[in-house]
Parts: sequence; C-alpha cells; structure tokens
Amino acid sequence: MSAPQVVQNISSGPAGGYVRQQLASLRNRFLNTEKRRKRAQLVSTSFAAHRPVWITAGGAAYTSAVAVFLATKYLRRLPV
Repeated sequence: MSAPQVVQNISSGPAGGYVRQQLASLRNRFLNTEKRRKRAQLVSTSFAAHRPVWITAGGAAYTSAVAVFLATKYLRRLPV
C-alpha cells in the first residue's frame, strides 16, 4: 500500500476532516520553501559569522578530551 493510499484510507474514516486538516497543515509547514530558505540562510550566516568561536570551541573540546585521556592513562601507573 503506497503512502497516498494510506492517507486516503485514514482521511476517509470517522475523523477524516480533522485528519485531512492536520495533514494539510503539516504539509504546508514542511513545504514552505521561502521560509525554509530564509532559515537556512540565517543559520549559514550565523555559522559563518561565528566561525572563529566554533573553531576555538572545537580546539578546547579536543584539548580537554586529550587531557582526560592522558590523565587516566598516567594515573593508573601511580602506586596507591
């Protein structure tokens, strides 16, 4: 059974009008290309503007992970 057949079977049931309305609003929410394009542009602009911050944060996370790894590696060798 294909997707359109499933939707047709659901929408022909007792709550068909409500289901049809909800499916239409869901479709409009995901297929609104102009709004989606603006959001994508805003996100890419934000990442471009904050690129140095993201690079610094990535370096800090990497350094912290290596520090934890080395600390656990060498603390095992200490006599208790």
